[in-house]
Amino acid sequence: MKAYLRLLATCGLPLVPMALVAQAVTGRVVDDKGQPLSYTNVVALSLPDSSFVTGVMTDDDGTFTLETPETGRLLRFSLVGYKTVYADRRDDIGTVTLVPAEQVLGEVVVKSNLPKTRLKGEGMVTGVSGTILETAGTMEHLLDRIPNVSARNGKIEVFGRGEPDIYINGRKMRDAIELERLGSDNIKDIEVIANPGARYDASVTSVIRITTKKAVGEGFSVNNRLFGELNDYGYVVGQERLNLGWRSGGLDINGTLSLSRWANPDPKQIPLITYLDKTYNQLCEIDQVYKSRTLNGRLAISYMFNENHSIGISARYDRRLSDNGGWMNSVFTQDGDTTETLRSEYTAPVQATNVQGNAYYVGKIGQWNIDLNTDWMWSKTRNMMNTSEDFRETGQAEEHNDVTTQTDGRNSLIASKLVVTAPLLGGNFSFGGEYSYSERKTVYTVLPKDIIDDDNSRIEEGMASAFIEYARQFGPVNMQVGLRYENVNFDYFEDNVYKDGQSKVYSNLFPSLALSAMFGKLNLQLGYAADIHRPSYSQLRSNITYDNRYTYEGGNPFLLPTKSHNVNFAASYEWAMFSAGYSHVIDPMLQHSETYKDDPAVALFRQVNGESYDKVYASFNLRPAFGIWHPSLMLGIQKQWFKMDVHGHSPLDNPLATIRFNNTLDTKICQISVNMDYRTAGADENVYIRKPSFGVDLSLYKAFFDKKLTVQLYADDLFKTRKNNLMMFYGTMRESYYMTPAMRNINLTVVYKFNVGRSKYKGTGAGDGQKSRF
Repeated sequence: MKAYLRLLATCGLPLVPMALVAQAVTGRVVDDKGQPLSYTNVVALSLPDSSFVTGVMTDDDGTFTLETPETGRLLRFSLVGYKTVYADRRDDIGTVTLVPAEQVLGEVVVKSNLPKTRLKGEGMVTGVSGTILETAGTMEHLLDRIPNVSARNGKIEVFGRGEPDIYINGRKMRDAIELERLGSDNIKDIEVIANPGARYDASVTSVIRITTKKAVGEGFSVNNRLFGELNDYGYVVGQERLNLGWRSGGLDINGTLSLSRWANPDPKQIPLITYLDKTYNQLCEIDQVYKSRTLNGRLAISYMFNENHSIGISARYDRRLSDNGGWMNSVFTQDGDTTETLRSEYTAPVQATNVQGNAYYVGKIGQWNIDLNTDWMWSKTRNMMNTSEDFRETGQAEEHNDVTTQTDGRNSLIASKLVVTAPLLGGNFSFGGEYSYSERKTVYTVLPKDIIDDDNSRIEEGMASAFIEYARQFGPVNMQVGLRYENVNFDYFEDNVYKDGQSKVYSNLFPSLALSAMFGKLNLQLGYAADIHRPSYSQLRSNITYDNRYTYEGGNPFLLPTKSHNVNFAASYEWAMFSAGYSHVIDPMLQHSETYKDDPAVALFRQVNGESYDKVYASFNLRPAFGIWHPSLMLGIQKQWFKMDVHGHSPLDNPLATIRFNNTLDTKICQISVNMDYRTAGADENVYIRKPSFGVDLSLYKAFFDKKLTVQLYADDLFKTRKNNLMMFYGTMRESYYMTPAMRNINLTVVYKFNVGRSKYKGTGAGDGQKSRF
């Protein structure tokens, strides 16, 4: 066939594509220790001028397939930190070994350990292993230094795309504890996907894929992490996490046990203004603390029969006891005249139990790769709230209220997912499907009975989905195209009576396309994806809950999901990267405040759908290296065209900018990091950030005994300058302010590891979209 195609080309058929007369070159790239080198540039050059013909990057296992015409007779293998290697083209190039390069700077010899971000397929991949990022310490600190990712106080976001789903070695992260058990020195690379393809749930707006280093060896392994923190309120909190493992042949047994105690202060001021015939102002000063004790345990057992067949099962147990409490002082005025004062104190004990499991089979039959997962989950929660209120209307005697509420919730889920992949027409074809059934029961009671109604509701939801996806390399261009279909049947019951008007059926198609290309050191990427954000089950409830005499919270069973169409572009060259995106958002879900029972002093907060709007965002990342100094600069800006009528001038179209400047000094004594961030005033949907915010973090990191023992001292918001000063708009009638003080936290993390590496457990999970809504 190849000879026939060459004959056609020789006969002068100019319309025959170059790809048809190309020959496939295969091989594998490793380092001097035999470890695979992913994301190595493999480029075909013509002779004698060495001009670029085509190129690819190696996969996670270091392998590559390069389709190149006859003119590409010379192959070049290059990777930052390694010496470039040239080789004559052969159909099977075999194994190519790259040797680490060294740079001499004055009298100091420094290995080239510059972290580099590459555009590959639909994602941006940042190498961690062998770079200065290995010394970031915790995973939160590491993620905060990845381009277009911010991670702080347990909240992780991808710039312009919101909260991501996180995968660790291909398996969906179920709980933050799975991230906490990792350290930066255990990570190979991190991939950030701004527009996930069809194989992901359509509710996923972004994905972070974390790949760890390979296992050190067989036998017994230990990973023990001790974390302690002191905050400005004087609370000493922490966590002890022990991970034990055993690897022998194809058997991998891994267990994790974690105990933690947290205390999160939450002081703030929230003035609430209502514009009616008079101007009503409710000034609230709140001081509360969320305290919790948690016990988490997980056991995972997997067995690899051979490289083509693997099975596994895992189970985890989570128990959380919380003792939240605080007080609120409120002053009410009408046109500036005080009408009432309120003092409210509350305690809110919470008991929550969650049990879940996963079973999987991952295998290869012929050319067919099969990934089958089944998940189940059960949880229960009891949340009590005891409120004591003393209030006085102007000129009246003081009155007293005692209100007790209790919420009992039960959640259950069963889900299965199948993904099949096989080669097709020179590329990879994937298809699969998923089905999940979930049920949520809520019983809400209030004493005394004459305040608001009790609630006994149930939600049953079945979701079926199917997808197809195809990826192929065309010379220097990689294409990935997909289509996903989701059908959701949502049934709502009150007192075991089916509510037809509040029950819904959704059927949606979600296309996606990703293009990436490599031209020498220049990487380009273009992508499109449609996604959906479905309301949580709590947001869809029909009942109203009691916070205090003048504040209620409610659900909205008629709330529609938010849909968006998203386009992104990215380009990288050496240590510089630019990315930009556009989103058209339909039916955004917004926090809304409205008058309750015609009393302007009483506010009911619930979610509603706003008008559709457009937004754009762009970022520029620079990550050079100068000897022991490793700076990283990120400039980001986002702008929205948000539609909402407000009282007076609307600032909701104002752009919002972010600047992050991280600095690491890799000294012989320890690694010193000074990380700075600055955020301007600007708008995000119906929230307006009124004042800029600036903060500085300081980290000292030291590894001992060949990185078996690591110690990190970290000061968060060293100078106490990160304050929040927000303004939330709820239409022309009402707006509120939200102001929180800065708070400094100092923590110490000590990690001991022995024979630790990547788990062989390959379960990826099912029903992720439904679990997140619980």
